[in-house]
Amino acid sequence: MKIPKSFTRRHPSTNTAACQEIRRDACRVLRRVAGDMALRPRDFTIREHRQRRREVDVFALHTDSLLVEIKHPAGAEGGVLMSYRTCRNREDLTGGRENAVAVESLASDQGYANLVATLRVVAGRRG
Repeated sequence: MKIPKSFTRRHPSTNTAACQEIRRDACRVLRRVAGDMALRPRDFTIREHRQRRREVDVFALHTDSLLVEIKHPAGAEGGVLMSYRTCRNREDLTGGRENAVAVESLASDQGYANLVATLRVVAGRRG
């Protein structure tokens, strides 16, 4: 998987064009992950929300048993952060323990395949 350039660059939160680019790229990556996990459109939801206290934009792929998040902290040096965890349903935003994903590892085919395989196991899906 090719990592979007917006994921690795530092963006000020006041730059609306850069924020829109991150939003577009994050949603695109989450849709690709959902497709590679063989999820049907009704099996997942992609949401966006903002954690005001920490000034973090969060983009989430939510299924009935899995929550994958891409977070963009305002002014972050390294770009975006990615994590996943279990959940009980689509309304459960807390879920289990957060598991960090090294975004750089997604650049290799093997790293991305390992992530998708792990997410399938966590979500309880075969294949």
